[in-house]
Amino acid sequence: MEIPGYVMDGDGRAELYDATELTAHPAFWSYHLCGTVNDAHRYFGVPDEEFLRMRDRLTDAARWPVLPIPLAGGHEMFIVYENYELTPGDYEYETSYLLRLTDAPDLLALSTTDMYGSYAGIRWAELAAAATPSGAGGIQHAAARLLTLLPILGDAELPLPEATDVLAEALRAVGATDPARQAAALLTDREFCGDEPWSVDADGVWTCDEQSSRRHRDQGHSSADLAAISHALQR
Repeated sequence: MEIPGYVMDGDGRAELYDATELTAHPAFWSYHLCGTVNDAHRYFGVPDEEFLRMRDRLTDAARWPVLPIPLAGGHEMFIVYENYELTPGDYEYETSYLLRLTDAPDLLALSTTDMYGSYAGIRWAELAAAATPSGAGGIQHAAARLLTLLPILGDAELPLPEATDVLAEALRAVGATDPARQAAALLTDREFCGDEPWSVDADGVWTCDEQSSRRHRDQGHSSADLAAISHALQR
């Protein structure tokens, strides 16, 4: 598949493919959430060998999985698993969370997750809005949309009881073994990207106060881009 405006790092030889169908498998979620909280790969009752097979698919240096999420207003998110084999059996990876605004030529980086952690890229209210199915193609299942974006949630004002209930329902929908307990752990026992503070200005533009966030005012995006991101995610 092609992502308008996407520039591949490195030698540019990897193939991008639509990996939406992988989200139907519990093993996908066991891997996708494993960097968010300890032992997340146990949440779905997935045997170790199945988890490792899915890990190998998602870390393939020759074929990079892409998860498209159409948003309201014609905007679209792309989650790209970028994988690099350094030597045989030794690789590094980064998962990029990108936003394409309607008719815009460039992609805007919301956040990344990598071998060292994840970085706040979305507030709870924005995540809940993005979970609502919209547009055509890509990931349309509300639970899958919510969980796909969960690793970049960082919000000090998280409405914990409501968020826990919503997350538990999403986990239940994709086959979690103990969704209520696991939802609580994913929101309160996060290894990275946890209680990050946000600020909103008079124009309704939200920016993250944590300097490691791509949505911090000093992290490279222009004021216009930060405003466009904020407004797109509030729809």
